[in-house]
Amino acid sequence: MLNRLNRRGDIVKALFYSIGITLTILGLTASNAANIALQLDGKTYIEVPDSESLNPKKALTIEVWMKMESNGGECLAKDWGGQRDYIFPELIDGTKIRFVLWPQTKILDAPGLVLKKWQHHAGVWDGKEMRIYVDGKKIGASPYNAKELNDSKASLYIGVGDSAQWTCIGLIDEIRIWEVARTEKEINDFMMNTLMGDEPDLNAHYTFDKKNADDNTANKNNGKKAAGTPKYVDVTKELNLKPLLSTAVNVRNKLASTWGRIRRGLAKP
Repeated sequence: MLNRLNRRGDIVKALFYSIGITLTILGLTASNAANIALQLDGKTYIEVPDSESLNPKKALTIEVWMKMESNGGECLAKDWGGQRDYIFPELIDGTKIRFVLWPQTKILDAPGLVLKKWQHHAGVWDGKEMRIYVDGKKIGASPYNAKELNDSKASLYIGVGDSAQWTCIGLIDEIRIWEVARTEKEINDFMMNTLMGDEPDLNAHYTFDKKNADDNTANKNNGKKAAGTPKYVDVTKELNLKPLLSTAVNVRNKLASTWGRIRRGLAKP
């Protein structure tokens, strides 16, 4: 009887070990994947049709990685032809970042923009205050009390806002739109990762890693060609964001825990 249990234990152990190796290989494969960014040339921009999930009402966080070359332009905006909901980030004089919310056209400008350098930018509104973060550090804040953010039914634009004259030139990557106010710790903890797309309260997520502007969340706020020819470039050597791989890690941890319980059970007299 004991010999049979030992043999079964060896089989189970081998099975869990094999699955662990498989998950490790999958993790290494994903972590070695190329990081692709959208190149903005001042003539190209992408339109994302309006949806309810693109219009958070009570709180908002927008995060982007970007390496800009132009002194001005709206890099991500629901702002077109007089229909206005939010803009972030907007480039001002090559040195400042602007965050704009409606209603009442509330504007927050903050220093910290460095051209021709990869930077992480986050704009946060919690219902009472607007904040701007650059590379995880808060660089500006301003009170803004509103019951709800505007919902004008404007499309979301990547690379432009208001009109075709307000384009950006540079590279943009890992765009995230949340319906919550992310904390400074949350911004710092995850800004060097590529998200999975299934994180709670994440309403839209664009990595461009498949060389398109598809949304990785279940909301499917997919971009469509609006102007020019989108160009996607490999920026892995400059900006090497690591996949979270939360599913694989969690499964492997559960397998290890289960095997530990099996071993303890077999060790009982």
